[in-house]
Amino acid sequence: MKNLLLITLLFLTGSLTAQIKKKPVKIIAESKPVAVPVPKASAVIKGNVKNFTDKYWEMAVTGDFTNYSVTVPVDKDGNFNKTINIDGETEDIYLYLNDDAITVCAQKNDTLIVNWDNKDFKNTFKVSSPKPRINERLQTMMSVYNLCRKELMDLSSSLYNGKMTDSMKYEKINYLYNKEMITVAVNLDQKLITDAYYRYIGLLSQHHLLPKYDLHISDTSAKGNMLNQQFPPGAYHTESEFAYKNCDTYKSFLFNYIRFSRTLNSTTIDGSDWNSKMIPFAPVWNEYHLAMANFSLYEIRDWFITRTIVEGFGSYSFEDVSNVYKDFITKIKTPRYADSLKQYYAAMQQLKPGKPAPEFSLKNDKGEMVSLKSLRGKVVYIDFWGVGCGPCVYEIKNTTAALHERYKDKNVVFLNICVDSDEKTWKSNLTSLNVSGVNLIAEGWTRNPVCQKYNVTGIPHYITIGTDGKIVNNNSERPSSGDTLIAELDKALKNNTY
Repeated sequence: MKNLLLITLLFLTGSLTAQIKKKPVKIIAESKPVAVPVPKASAVIKGNVKNFTDKYWEMAVTGDFTNYSVTVPVDKDGNFNKTINIDGETEDIYLYLNDDAITVCAQKNDTLIVNWDNKDFKNTFKVSSPKPRINERLQTMMSVYNLCRKELMDLSSSLYNGKMTDSMKYEKINYLYNKEMITVAVNLDQKLITDAYYRYIGLLSQHHLLPKYDLHISDTSAKGNMLNQQFPPGAYHTESEFAYKNCDTYKSFLFNYIRFSRTLNSTTIDGSDWNSKMIPFAPVWNEYHLAMANFSLYEIRDWFITRTIVEGFGSYSFEDVSNVYKDFITKIKTPRYADSLKQYYAAMQQLKPGKPAPEFSLKNDKGEMVSLKSLRGKVVYIDFWGVGCGPCVYEIKNTTAALHERYKDKNVVFLNICVDSDEKTWKSNLTSLNVSGVNLIAEGWTRNPVCQKYNVTGIPHYITIGTDGKIVNNNSERPSSGDTLIAELDKALKNNTY
Protein backbone atom coordinates (compact mmCIF):
# COMPACT_ATOMS: atom_id res chain seq x y z
CA MET A 1 0.00 0.00 0.00
CA LYS A 2 1.44 3.29 -1.04
CA ASN A 3 1.09 6.55 0.80
CA LEU A 4 1.59 9.80 -1.03
CA LEU A 5 2.57 12.86 0.94
CA LEU A 6 3.33 16.05 -0.92
CA ILE A 7 6.31 17.60 0.80
CA THR A 8 7.22 20.95 -0.69
CA LEU A 9 10.99 21.21 -0.56
CA LEU A 10 10.66 24.58 1.08
CA PHE A 11 9.42 22.93 4.24
CA LEU A 12 11.42 19.70 4.07
CA THR A 13 13.31 20.45 7.23
CA GLY A 14 13.51 17.70 9.78
CA SER A 15 14.90 14.25 9.98
CA LEU A 16 13.22 12.13 7.36
CA THR A 17 14.21 9.14 9.38
CA ALA A 18 11.78 10.25 12.05
CA GLN A 19 9.02 10.37 9.47
CA ILE A 20 9.62 6.92 8.06
CA LYS A 21 9.96 4.72 11.12
CA LYS A 22 6.41 3.44 10.71
CA LYS A 23 5.64 4.07 7.05
CA PRO A 24 8.01 5.54 4.47
CA VAL A 25 6.59 8.31 2.34
CA LYS A 26 7.42 9.53 -1.13
CA ILE A 27 9.46 12.66 -1.73
CA ILE A 28 8.03 14.85 -4.47
CA ALA A 29 10.30 16.89 -6.66
CA GLU A 30 9.65 20.46 -7.55
CA SER A 31 9.26 19.80 -11.22
CA LYS A 32 7.50 20.93 -14.34
CA PRO A 33 4.69 18.49 -15.20
CA VAL A 34 4.33 16.91 -18.61
CA ALA A 35 1.34 19.15 -19.31
CA VAL A 36 0.55 22.41 -17.56
CA PRO A 37 -2.32 24.86 -17.91
CA VAL A 38 -1.87 27.69 -20.36
CA PRO A 39 -0.29 30.35 -18.12
CA LYS A 40 -2.40 33.38 -17.36
CA ALA A 41 0.50 35.82 -17.23
CA SER A 42 4.24 36.26 -16.83
CA ALA A 43 6.68 38.16 -14.63
CA VAL A 44 10.37 39.04 -14.79
CA ILE A 45 13.14 38.30 -12.30
CA LYS A 46 16.26 40.37 -12.95
CA GLY A 47 19.23 41.78 -11.11
CA ASN A 48 22.92 41.42 -10.43
CA VAL A 49 25.14 39.27 -8.23
CA LYS A 50 28.71 40.13 -7.29
CA ASN A 51 31.49 37.57 -6.77
CA PHE A 52 29.45 34.80 -8.38
CA THR A 53 31.48 31.87 -9.71
CA ASP A 54 28.69 29.71 -11.16
CA LYS A 55 26.97 30.12 -14.51
CA TYR A 56 23.45 30.02 -13.09
CA TRP A 57 21.32 29.86 -9.98
CA GLU A 58 17.95 28.17 -9.48
CA MET A 59 14.45 28.92 -8.26
CA ALA A 60 11.06 27.21 -8.22
CA VAL A 61 7.72 28.70 -9.18
CA THR A 62 4.49 27.41 -7.66
CA GLY A 63 1.79 26.44 -10.10
CA ASP A 64 -1.61 24.82 -10.23
CA PHE A 65 -0.33 21.24 -10.02
CA THR A 66 3.27 21.33 -8.85
CA ASN A 67 6.22 23.61 -8.38
CA TYR A 68 8.44 23.78 -11.43
CA SER A 69 12.16 24.50 -11.37
CA VAL A 70 13.73 27.38 -13.30
CA THR A 71 17.40 27.86 -14.11
CA VAL A 72 18.54 31.50 -14.14
CA PRO A 73 21.68 32.07 -16.28
CA VAL A 74 24.18 34.66 -15.00
CA ASP A 75 26.45 36.50 -17.46
CA LYS A 76 30.13 37.36 -16.93
CA ASP A 77 29.20 40.67 -15.28
CA GLY A 78 26.81 39.01 -12.82
CA ASN A 79 23.62 40.15 -14.57
CA PHE A 80 20.54 37.98 -15.01
CA ASN A 81 17.08 38.45 -16.52
CA LYS A 82 14.48 35.66 -16.56
CA THR A 83 10.79 35.61 -17.54
CA ILE A 84 8.57 33.16 -15.65
CA ASN A 85 5.01 31.95 -16.26
CA ILE A 86 2.27 32.46 -13.69
CA ASP A 87 -0.81 30.24 -13.39
CA GLY A 88 -2.78 31.96 -10.64
CA GLU A 89 -3.38 35.57 -9.64
CA THR A 90 -0.25 35.40 -7.51
CA GLU A 91 2.51 32.79 -7.46
CA ASP A 92 5.09 32.16 -4.78
CA ILE A 93 8.70 31.86 -5.93
CA TYR A 94 11.37 30.03 -3.98
CA LEU A 95 14.83 31.49 -4.57
CA TYR A 96 17.40 28.76 -3.91
CA LEU A 97 20.21 30.91 -2.60
CA ASN A 98 22.67 30.73 0.27
CA ASP A 99 21.71 27.09 0.97
CA ASP A 100 18.11 28.05 1.64
CA ALA A 101 14.77 28.70 -0.05
CA ILE A 102 13.79 32.35 0.20
CA THR A 103 10.11 32.93 -0.52
CA VAL A 104 8.97 35.90 -2.60
CA CYS A 105 5.95 36.25 -4.87
CA ALA A 106 4.94 37.75 -8.21
CA GLN A 107 1.77 38.81 -10.00
CA LYS A 108 0.91 39.56 -13.63
CA ASN A 109 3.50 41.80 -15.31
CA ASP A 110 5.57 42.14 -12.12
CA THR A 111 9.28 42.86 -12.25
CA LEU A 112 11.26 41.66 -9.25
CA ILE A 113 14.76 43.06 -8.81
CA VAL A 114 17.18 40.81 -6.90
CA ASN A 115 20.73 41.81 -5.93
CA TRP A 116 23.38 40.40 -3.63
CA ASP A 117 27.10 39.92 -3.06
CA ASN A 118 27.94 36.23 -2.86
CA LYS A 119 30.73 36.91 -0.36
CA ASP A 120 28.39 38.68 2.07
CA PHE A 121 24.92 37.35 1.30
CA LYS A 122 23.29 38.07 4.66
CA ASN A 123 24.10 41.78 4.62
CA THR A 124 23.68 42.46 0.91
CA PHE A 125 20.68 40.43 -0.29
CA LYS A 126 17.81 42.65 -1.43
CA VAL A 127 14.62 42.04 -3.39
CA SER A 128 12.38 44.88 -4.57
CA SER A 129 9.77 45.98 -7.10
CA PRO A 130 9.21 49.35 -8.82
CA LYS A 131 5.51 49.07 -7.86
CA PRO A 132 5.07 50.55 -4.35
CA ARG A 133 2.39 48.11 -3.17
CA ILE A 134 4.27 45.08 -4.45
CA ASN A 135 7.51 46.38 -2.97
CA GLU A 136 5.82 46.81 0.41
CA ARG A 137 4.68 43.18 0.23
CA LEU A 138 8.17 41.97 -0.66
CA GLN A 139 9.74 43.84 2.26
CA THR A 140 7.16 42.31 4.60
CA MET A 141 8.01 38.86 3.25
CA MET A 142 11.69 39.52 3.93
CA SER A 143 10.82 40.60 7.48
CA VAL A 144 8.99 37.31 7.97
CA TYR A 145 11.95 35.42 6.53
CA ASN A 146 14.42 37.12 8.87
CA LEU A 147 12.20 36.85 11.95
CA CYS A 148 10.58 33.45 11.55
CA ARG A 149 12.36 31.29 8.95
CA LYS A 150 14.92 29.61 11.22
CA GLU A 151 12.39 29.24 14.02
CA LEU A 152 9.91 27.61 11.61
CA MET A 153 12.56 25.20 10.33
CA ASP A 154 13.54 24.24 13.87
CA LEU A 155 9.90 23.87 14.88
CA SER A 156 9.07 21.66 11.89
CA SER A 157 11.91 19.36 12.87
CA SER A 158 11.15 19.28 16.60
CA LEU A 159 7.49 18.35 16.09
CA TYR A 160 8.57 14.80 15.21
CA ASN A 161 9.91 14.35 18.74
CA GLY A 162 7.90 11.47 20.11
CA LYS A 163 8.24 12.76 23.67
CA MET A 164 6.41 16.02 22.94
CA THR A 165 2.74 16.02 23.95
CA ASP A 166 0.02 17.29 21.63
CA SER A 167 -0.57 20.31 23.84
CA MET A 168 3.14 21.19 23.73
CA LYS A 169 3.15 20.91 19.95
CA TYR A 170 0.10 23.13 19.74
CA GLU A 171 1.60 25.79 22.00
CA LYS A 172 4.76 25.96 19.88
CA ILE A 173 2.81 26.15 16.61
CA ASN A 174 0.37 28.75 17.91
CA TYR A 175 3.20 30.87 19.36
CA LEU A 176 4.99 31.08 16.02
CA TYR A 177 1.66 31.65 14.24
CA ASN A 178 1.13 34.71 16.46
CA LYS A 179 4.63 35.98 15.77
CA GLU A 180 4.31 35.67 11.99
CA MET A 181 0.70 36.85 11.77
CA ILE A 182 1.36 40.05 13.72
CA THR A 183 4.33 40.73 11.44
CA VAL A 184 2.42 40.29 8.17
CA ALA A 185 -0.64 42.13 9.49
CA VAL A 186 1.28 45.41 9.79
CA ASN A 187 0.22 46.42 6.28
CA LEU A 188 -2.97 44.33 6.22
CA ASP A 189 -1.81 42.47 3.13
CA GLN A 190 -4.56 39.90 2.61
CA LYS A 191 -2.36 37.47 0.66
CA LEU A 192 0.30 37.35 3.37
CA ILE A 193 -2.26 37.10 6.18
CA THR A 194 -3.98 34.19 4.44
CA ASP A 195 -0.62 32.54 3.73
CA ALA A 196 0.32 32.67 7.41
CA TYR A 197 -2.98 31.16 8.54
CA TYR A 198 -2.79 28.18 6.19
CA ARG A 199 0.92 27.63 6.82
CA TYR A 200 0.26 26.93 10.50
CA ILE A 201 -3.11 25.25 10.06
CA GLY A 202 -1.17 22.95 7.74
CA LEU A 203 1.27 22.16 10.55
CA LEU A 204 -1.61 21.38 12.92
CA SER A 205 -3.15 19.09 10.32
CA GLN A 206 0.15 17.39 9.49
CA HIS A 207 0.61 16.46 13.15
CA HIS A 208 -3.01 15.33 13.68
CA LEU A 209 -3.88 18.23 15.98
CA LEU A 210 -7.07 19.21 14.13
CA PRO A 211 -9.86 19.63 15.14
CA LYS A 212 -8.87 19.31 18.81
CA TYR A 213 -6.77 22.46 18.59
CA ASP A 214 -7.19 25.58 16.48
CA LEU A 215 -5.14 28.71 15.88
CA HIS A 216 -5.79 31.78 17.99
CA ILE A 217 -4.22 35.24 18.15
CA SER A 218 -3.54 36.11 21.77
CA ASP A 219 -3.11 39.84 21.09
CA THR A 220 -6.29 41.57 22.36
CA SER A 221 -5.78 44.76 20.35
CA ALA A 222 -8.17 45.75 17.56
CA LYS A 223 -5.83 44.14 15.04
CA GLY A 224 -5.65 40.89 17.01
CA ASN A 225 -9.43 40.78 17.31
CA MET A 226 -9.79 41.46 13.59
CA LEU A 227 -7.49 38.52 12.75
CA ASN A 228 -9.43 36.18 15.04
CA GLN A 229 -12.67 37.27 13.43
CA GLN A 230 -11.27 36.65 9.97
CA PHE A 231 -10.03 33.18 10.94
CA PRO A 232 -12.35 31.84 13.65
CA PRO A 233 -12.19 28.20 14.79
CA GLY A 234 -12.81 25.88 11.86
CA ALA A 235 -12.18 28.58 9.22
CA TYR A 236 -10.19 26.05 7.21
CA HIS A 237 -13.44 24.25 6.32
CA THR A 238 -14.49 27.17 4.09
CA GLU A 239 -13.67 27.24 0.38
CA SER A 240 -11.96 30.49 -0.55
CA GLU A 241 -11.68 31.67 -4.14
CA PHE A 242 -9.24 34.40 -3.09
CA ALA A 243 -6.96 31.98 -1.24
CA TYR A 244 -7.11 29.52 -4.13
CA LYS A 245 -5.96 32.15 -6.63
CA ASN A 246 -3.32 33.80 -4.45
CA CYS A 247 -1.97 31.44 -1.80
CA ASP A 248 0.05 28.30 -2.41
CA THR A 249 -0.15 27.49 1.30
CA TYR A 250 -3.93 27.24 0.93
CA LYS A 251 -3.70 24.85 -2.01
CA SER A 252 -1.08 22.73 -0.25
CA PHE A 253 -3.20 22.51 2.90
CA LEU A 254 -6.40 21.80 0.99
CA PHE A 255 -4.89 19.06 -1.14
CA ASN A 256 -3.53 17.14 1.83
CA TYR A 257 -6.36 17.82 4.25
CA ILE A 258 -9.10 16.51 1.97
CA ARG A 259 -7.13 13.37 1.11
CA PHE A 260 -5.92 12.43 4.57
CA SER A 261 -8.80 13.53 6.85
CA ARG A 262 -11.14 10.58 6.61
CA THR A 263 -14.52 10.28 8.32
CA LEU A 264 -14.04 6.53 8.81
CA ASN A 265 -10.57 5.40 9.80
CA SER A 266 -11.06 1.66 10.31
CA THR A 267 -13.37 -1.22 9.47
CA THR A 268 -14.34 -4.26 11.53
CA ILE A 269 -15.52 -7.32 9.59
CA ASP A 270 -16.95 -10.47 11.17
CA GLY A 271 -16.49 -13.89 9.63
CA SER A 272 -13.68 -15.90 8.04
CA ASP A 273 -14.22 -14.62 4.49
CA TRP A 274 -13.39 -11.00 5.34
CA ASN A 275 -10.84 -10.69 2.54
CA SER A 276 -13.48 -11.28 -0.14
CA LYS A 277 -15.58 -8.47 1.34
CA MET A 278 -12.87 -5.82 1.17
CA ILE A 279 -12.91 -3.26 -1.63
CA PRO A 280 -9.51 -3.35 -3.37
CA PHE A 281 -7.09 -0.61 -2.33
CA ALA A 282 -7.78 2.29 -4.70
CA PRO A 283 -6.74 5.63 -3.18
CA VAL A 284 -7.17 7.57 -6.40
CA TRP A 285 -10.86 6.61 -6.45
CA ASN A 286 -11.17 7.60 -2.79
CA GLU A 287 -9.66 11.02 -3.49
CA TYR A 288 -11.87 11.48 -6.54
CA HIS A 289 -15.05 10.79 -4.61
CA LEU A 290 -13.92 12.92 -1.68
CA ALA A 291 -13.44 15.87 -4.01
CA MET A 292 -16.78 15.38 -5.71
CA ALA A 293 -18.46 15.34 -2.29
CA ASN A 294 -16.54 18.17 -0.63
CA PHE A 295 -16.25 21.03 -3.11
CA SER A 296 -18.96 23.43 -4.23
CA LEU A 297 -16.74 25.63 -6.43
CA TYR A 298 -16.13 24.00 -9.81
CA GLU A 299 -12.69 25.52 -10.38
CA ILE A 300 -11.31 24.30 -7.04
CA ARG A 301 -12.91 20.88 -7.49
CA ASP A 302 -11.50 20.56 -11.03
CA TRP A 303 -8.04 21.66 -9.87
CA PHE A 304 -8.05 19.13 -7.02
CA ILE A 305 -9.10 16.18 -9.18
CA THR A 306 -6.79 17.11 -12.04
CA ARG A 307 -3.88 17.24 -9.60
CA THR A 308 -5.00 13.93 -8.08
CA ILE A 309 -4.92 12.28 -11.51
CA VAL A 310 -1.58 13.85 -12.48
CA GLU A 311 0.06 12.67 -9.25
CA GLY A 312 -1.81 9.38 -9.37
CA PHE A 313 0.01 8.31 -12.53
CA GLY A 314 3.23 8.58 -10.54
CA SER A 315 2.02 6.55 -7.58
CA TYR A 316 -1.01 4.33 -8.12
CA SER A 317 -2.43 1.63 -10.38
CA PHE A 318 -2.35 2.75 -14.01
CA GLU A 319 -5.74 1.15 -14.61
CA ASP A 320 -7.36 2.87 -11.61
CA VAL A 321 -6.02 6.30 -12.54
CA SER A 322 -7.05 5.83 -16.17
CA ASN A 323 -10.59 4.90 -15.13
CA VAL A 324 -10.85 7.94 -12.86
CA TYR A 325 -9.69 10.09 -15.78
CA LYS A 326 -12.30 8.59 -18.11
CA ASP A 327 -15.05 9.28 -15.61
CA PHE A 328 -13.93 12.78 -14.69
CA ILE A 329 -13.21 14.04 -18.20
CA THR A 330 -16.97 13.89 -18.83
CA LYS A 331 -17.67 16.05 -15.75
CA ILE A 332 -14.88 18.63 -15.67
CA LYS A 333 -16.10 22.23 -16.08
CA THR A 334 -12.87 24.27 -16.22
CA PRO A 335 -11.57 24.37 -19.83
CA ARG A 336 -7.90 24.97 -19.08
CA TYR A 337 -7.77 22.06 -16.66
CA ALA A 338 -9.62 19.83 -19.13
CA ASP A 339 -7.05 20.69 -21.82
CA SER A 340 -4.14 20.01 -19.46
CA LEU A 341 -5.63 16.72 -18.35
CA LYS A 342 -6.11 15.51 -21.92
CA GLN A 343 -2.50 16.37 -22.77
CA TYR A 344 -1.19 14.68 -19.67
CA TYR A 345 -3.27 11.53 -20.19
CA ALA A 346 -2.04 11.24 -23.78
CA ALA A 347 1.57 11.52 -22.60
CA MET A 348 1.07 8.90 -19.89
CA GLN A 349 -0.09 6.32 -22.44
CA GLN A 350 3.60 5.73 -23.16
CA LEU A 351 3.94 4.22 -19.67
CA LYS A 352 0.90 1.98 -19.88
CA PRO A 353 1.64 -1.65 -18.93
CA GLY A 354 2.30 -3.61 -22.12
CA LYS A 355 3.92 -0.65 -23.90
CA PRO A 356 7.63 -0.82 -24.85
CA ALA A 357 9.69 0.71 -22.06
CA PRO A 358 11.38 3.95 -23.20
CA GLU A 359 15.00 3.28 -24.11
CA PHE A 360 17.88 4.97 -22.30
CA SER A 361 21.60 4.79 -21.63
CA LEU A 362 23.17 5.96 -18.36
CA LYS A 363 26.62 5.90 -16.81
CA ASN A 364 27.38 3.33 -14.12
CA ASP A 365 29.73 3.69 -11.16
CA LYS A 366 32.66 2.45 -13.29
CA GLY A 367 32.13 5.14 -15.90
CA GLU A 368 30.63 2.72 -18.44
CA MET A 369 27.41 3.37 -20.34
CA VAL A 370 24.63 0.87 -19.66
CA SER A 371 21.60 0.75 -21.95
CA LEU A 372 18.20 -0.69 -21.21
CA LYS A 373 18.33 -2.46 -24.56
CA SER A 374 21.41 -4.41 -23.43
CA LEU A 375 19.28 -6.00 -20.69
CA ARG A 376 16.62 -7.36 -23.04
CA GLY A 377 15.76 -10.95 -22.11
CA LYS A 378 15.88 -10.19 -18.38
CA VAL A 379 13.26 -8.88 -15.96
CA VAL A 380 14.40 -5.39 -14.97
CA TYR A 381 13.36 -3.82 -11.66
CA ILE A 382 14.27 -0.13 -11.60
CA ASP A 383 14.68 1.80 -8.36
CA PHE A 384 14.77 5.56 -8.91
CA TRP A 385 16.28 6.83 -5.68
CA GLY A 386 18.22 9.69 -4.10
CA VAL A 387 20.96 10.04 -1.51
CA GLY A 388 18.97 12.79 0.22
CA CYS A 389 15.72 10.81 0.25
CA GLY A 390 15.04 9.23 3.65
CA PRO A 391 12.48 6.69 2.37
CA CYS A 392 14.89 5.62 -0.39
CA VAL A 393 17.72 5.06 2.08
CA TYR A 394 15.32 3.23 4.42
CA GLU A 395 14.53 0.70 1.70
CA ILE A 396 18.19 0.24 0.76
CA LYS A 397 19.28 -0.29 4.35
CA ASN A 398 16.43 -2.53 5.43
CA THR A 399 14.86 -4.42 2.53
CA THR A 400 16.70 -4.44 -0.80
CA ALA A 401 19.52 -6.81 0.19
CA ALA A 402 17.07 -9.61 1.00
CA LEU A 403 15.17 -9.01 -2.24
CA HIS A 404 18.36 -9.12 -4.32
CA GLU A 405 19.49 -12.28 -2.53
CA ARG A 406 16.18 -13.98 -3.32
CA TYR A 407 16.66 -13.45 -7.06
CA LYS A 408 20.46 -13.71 -7.28
CA ASP A 409 20.32 -16.90 -9.40
CA LYS A 410 17.30 -15.85 -11.46
CA ASN A 411 16.86 -13.81 -14.59
CA VAL A 412 16.28 -10.49 -12.79
CA VAL A 413 18.41 -7.32 -12.94
CA PHE A 414 18.11 -4.67 -10.26
CA LEU A 415 18.85 -1.19 -11.63
CA ASN A 416 19.38 1.56 -9.06
CA ILE A 417 19.20 5.00 -10.70
CA CYS A 418 20.25 7.90 -8.48
CA VAL A 419 18.58 11.18 -9.49
CA ASP A 420 19.35 13.80 -6.84
CA SER A 421 23.13 13.93 -6.60
CA ASP A 422 26.38 14.73 -8.34
CA GLU A 423 28.70 11.89 -9.28
CA LYS A 424 31.14 12.29 -6.37
CA THR A 425 28.42 12.29 -3.68
CA TRP A 426 26.62 9.41 -5.40
CA LYS A 427 29.71 7.18 -5.42
CA SER A 428 30.47 7.99 -1.79
CA ASN A 429 26.96 6.94 -0.77
CA LEU A 430 27.11 3.75 -2.84
CA THR A 431 30.04 2.72 -0.67
CA SER A 432 28.61 3.80 2.69
CA LEU A 433 25.20 2.27 1.99
CA ASN A 434 26.62 -0.85 0.30
CA VAL A 435 24.12 -0.55 -2.55
CA SER A 436 23.93 -3.83 -4.48
CA GLY A 437 22.72 -4.29 -8.04
CA VAL A 438 23.59 -2.23 -11.13
CA ASN A 439 24.15 1.39 -10.11
CA LEU A 440 23.46 4.21 -12.57
CA ILE A 441 23.16 7.99 -12.24
CA ALA A 442 20.66 10.37 -13.87
CA GLU A 443 21.89 13.80 -12.76
CA GLY A 444 19.46 16.69 -12.81
CA TRP A 445 16.40 14.66 -11.81
CA THR A 446 13.44 16.43 -13.46
CA ARG A 447 15.72 17.92 -16.13
CA ASN A 448 17.15 14.52 -16.99
CA PRO A 449 15.60 12.92 -20.12
CA VAL A 450 15.34 9.51 -18.46
CA CYS A 451 13.36 10.90 -15.52
CA GLN A 452 11.16 12.81 -17.94
CA LYS A 453 10.47 9.71 -20.04
CA TYR A 454 9.45 7.73 -16.97
CA ASN A 455 7.55 10.57 -15.23
CA VAL A 456 9.79 10.38 -12.15
CA THR A 457 8.52 13.36 -10.18
CA GLY A 458 8.72 11.54 -6.85
CA ILE A 459 11.18 9.16 -5.21
CA PRO A 460 11.46 6.38 -4.37
CA HIS A 461 9.84 5.25 -7.59
CA TYR A 462 9.92 1.68 -8.90
CA ILE A 463 9.24 0.23 -12.34
CA THR A 464 9.19 -3.38 -13.51
CA ILE A 465 10.04 -4.22 -17.15
CA GLY A 466 9.51 -7.67 -18.64
CA THR A 467 11.95 -9.84 -20.58
CA ASP A 468 10.42 -8.56 -23.82
CA GLY A 469 11.31 -4.95 -22.93
CA LYS A 470 7.70 -4.00 -22.22
CA ILE A 471 6.42 -2.29 -19.09
CA VAL A 472 4.93 -4.68 -16.53
CA ASN A 473 4.14 -1.99 -13.95
CA ASN A 474 5.02 1.70 -14.10
CA ASN A 475 4.39 2.00 -10.34
CA SER A 476 5.76 -1.18 -8.83
CA GLU A 477 5.71 -1.81 -5.12
CA ARG A 478 8.66 -1.11 -2.86
CA PRO A 479 10.94 -3.93 -1.70
CA SER A 480 9.37 -3.59 1.76
CA SER A 481 5.96 -4.59 0.34
CA GLY A 482 7.06 -8.23 0.50
CA ASP A 483 4.75 -10.78 -1.13
CA THR A 484 3.08 -8.27 -3.48
CA LEU A 485 6.33 -7.38 -5.24
CA ILE A 486 7.58 -10.97 -5.19
CA ALA A 487 4.38 -12.12 -6.91
CA GLU A 488 4.86 -9.46 -9.60
CA LEU A 489 8.50 -10.40 -10.26
CA ASP A 490 7.73 -14.12 -10.27
CA LYS A 491 4.89 -13.59 -12.75
CA ALA A 492 7.18 -11.52 -14.99
CA LEU A 493 9.72 -14.37 -14.95
CA LYS A 494 7.07 -16.93 -15.89
CA ASN A 495 5.85 -14.72 -18.75
CA ASN A 496 9.24 -14.86 -20.44
CA THR A 497 8.52 -14.08 -24.10
CA TYR A 498 12.07 -13.37 -25.18
